[in-house]
Amino acid sequence: MSTTKRAKIVRDFKDAGTERSFSAGETVDLTAGEFANYEAAGLIEAAAATKAADDTKKA
Repeated sequence: MSTTKRAKIVRDFKDAGTERSFSAGETVDLTAGEFANYEAAGLIEAAAATKAADDTKKA
């Protein structure tokens, strides 16, 4: 079973390896490896689980 982490996207970007696109302000679930890579690149920040539910209601 893979572990996922909730992340808030801080700027628009496209992952060249997976071709998955992300938009600033989105809250998404990422694998631990994706989270570590994107965080190191300054593309995401950790998001609280309860905050993620609130974000989807506003959209």
